[in-house]
Amino acid sequence: MNKIDGEVAAEASVVKLKDVALRAGCSVATASRVLNGHSTVGAMERERVLAAAAQLGYVPNNAARALRSQSTSLVGVIIPTLDHAIYAKMVSGLQERLARNGKAVIISTSDYDLERERIQARLLVGRGVEAIVLVGIEHHPETVDYLRRAGVTPVFTYTNELGSSDAAVGFDNRHAGASVARFLLDLGHKRFGMIAGITHGNDRATERRDGFLAELTGAGISRREIVVVESRYNIENGRAAMRSLMQTYPRLTTVFCGSDILAVGAIKYCHEAGIAVPGEVSVVGFDNLEIAELVTPELTTLDVPAREMGEATAEALLRLGDKKETAIVTELPTRLIVRGSTGPVSPSGRPA
Repeated sequence: MNKIDGEVAAEASVVKLKDVALRAGCSVATASRVLNGHSTVGAMERERVLAAAAQLGYVPNNAARALRSQSTSLVGVIIPTLDHAIYAKMVSGLQERLARNGKAVIISTSDYDLERERIQARLLVGRGVEAIVLVGIEHHPETVDYLRRAGVTPVFTYTNELGSSDAAVGFDNRHAGASVARFLLDLGHKRFGMIAGITHGNDRATERRDGFLAELTGAGISRREIVVVESRYNIENGRAAMRSLMQTYPRLTTVFCGSDILAVGAIKYCHEAGIAVPGEVSVVGFDNLEIAELVTPELTTLDVPAREMGEATAEALLRLGDKKETAIVTELPTRLIVRGSTGPVSPSGRPA
């Protein structure tokens, strides 16, 4: 046993379930139910147990850890949320491709919280996963280091940057944001708004914003003519953000939203306020979810190959498992889907 394996084994042997229960202020039975995924425990108590387990470095399944050196056929996936279909599509592609090779997937969600993601990663290691699929390149500094020490393969998705992972499967978010800006510039727009996702802890939202801004300013658009607000990904927040933009900066002729969910909220506000889309303001989304074709007018959006990303991630994991490659980067294309929510600007400076 090498030094790192010895440290991991010692960590698991010293910290016991009763220690977690004591730290969380609950019974051993309650701690056990939480760590085994039972839904009968209240949310606050569950959070205390998960936090205690992470703080103590507890690993709930020592047998699974021992098996990992051989192969457990388990892959962990931590995604921000299951509320939006984009991540479900990715996981579906991953799961189906891995299943054909006898591997199963365990899914956790982080709610875009890097500390929660760190806790979930520890718990998945305890379940005996041989690899963990993460979204993006920005993570808690301890997360990937912990996976390395535990002998678990980290894989990043939704990015083409390898970073500290063994594989990166995704697309260039900066280029994607820039491509939206170029499309809107070509339509003649000169006054721009953006409803970005929350950029703190989210490299995808940051890169999309930065690519959008860089393309606009590089084309000679003054930064004063570009307004950016941030919002959590839900329809009502998109509606509120659009209201704020249009009431404060009524001269805007186009708004780029960091997700289709935000864009649907933005269009909803426009309908309520009597603002014609695209007659008075053009709206662009991101992801190409099914809802993009259900809203009126249908939404112009950037298509993200989510299912293909899941399948390519599975392929990367299988190749890494064969030990023939140690670093894999797979970049997938994105494409703009032009629909009715965008239009050219008239000579007067407003959309035609």
